[in-house]
Amino acid sequence: MEEKQSKKKEDYIKELYKRTWEDLRTTHQRFDYLLITIDGAGIYLSLELMKFLYEHHKPINVSLKAFGMCLAISIIFNFISQFCSFNICRNVLKIEEDLAFYEEPEIKKYNEKVQIFTFFASFSMLISMILMIIGVIGLIIFLYKNF
Repeated sequence: MEEKQSKKKEDYIKELYKRTWEDLRTTHQRFDYLLITIDGAGIYLSLELMKFLYEHHKPINVSLKAFGMCLAISIIFNFISQFCSFNICRNVLKIEEDLAFYEEPEIKKYNEKVQIFTFFASFSMLISMILMIIGVIGLIIFLYKNF
């Protein structure tokens, strides 16, 4: 009887873990879409403002270029985060494969890689968010001061 309950509990925990992992992945994807969309729109706005200023023979402010670059670099950091996230998933799959097929799995090796890639993914995402916020707020201030 206890063995049956233990098995049910174990299955429940596995299913809960799987659903949580899927929810986390979905949330991460939605956040990435939002970040890329905002960055892309900001870059487009920066370029259009530069074009407008150039056509009207007005000087292109360095701050406008800097805020546009913040948005572009934000996208680059987002790509780095995506690369690290891909490697996290790949190493988690290797851990699960080792657990399923080998008597002495090499979990420690893969777990260290997961931790390293998790750190870099989180760090890259944080830098990307900060740059996006700087770029968007900077563009708003630029527009407010100049138009």
